[in-house]
Amino acid sequence: MEIPAGLWYNAIFLRHSQRKYSGEVPEEQVTTRIEKVCAEFSPFPGVRSILVREPANDVFKGAVGQYFFKVTEAPYYIAFIGDTNAPNVHASAGYIGEGVILEATTLGLNTCWVGGFFKRESVMRQIDLKDDEQILAISPIGYSKEEADRVGNSAKKYRRKDLAELIISQESKKGKWISPALEAARVAPSAANRQPWRFQIGEDSITVSSSSKR
Repeated sequence: MEIPAGLWYNAIFLRHSQRKYSGEVPEEQVTTRIEKVCAEFSPFPGVRSILVREPANDVFKGAVGQYFFKVTEAPYYIAFIGDTNAPNVHASAGYIGEGVILEATTLGLNTCWVGGFFKRESVMRQIDLKDDEQILAISPIGYSKEEADRVGNSAKKYRRKDLAELIISQESKKGKWISPALEAARVAPSAANRQPWRFQIGEDSITVSSSSKR
């Protein structure tokens, strides 16, 4: 699959986590496009994504964590699945999952990364897992309950740290790709908005590390 880099990059700045949905089912052409991207966007072995055309209420029933509000009335959800024997499976799932989520954003769909607080047994009743596969994360998809929070409508400013707080060393910044890459990473989603990533900038490289102890 050829990655629509320009569209996905622009979607980064429109995407925000949404937990309350209207229950409205996306049009078939939108749903089919998501299924196509799930099937074709697989740059790494051992990781796949599946659109589940089932309401997500049972998947999130009772699943409320310290940092998360319960997801409600999402008409569908996407499951991100990884083979536990595959190298760097969690990083690969994050890469593939974010691609699918950005595609959903370009189609006007709201999303929300959920990695811990959902009922895996409910998901496993709706999809078939292969040997050694695990459900690593899911995302509801649909349209926000509040019109003002829908993709492209929200005027909210989401709190993010300045790059000065995130860059821990900088030799130079010659590569033209470095500044837009840093800005994309700066606004990326993180659990409880912790933004644990830190950047070391080389002549034509970025090394990413985490400030989190978890």
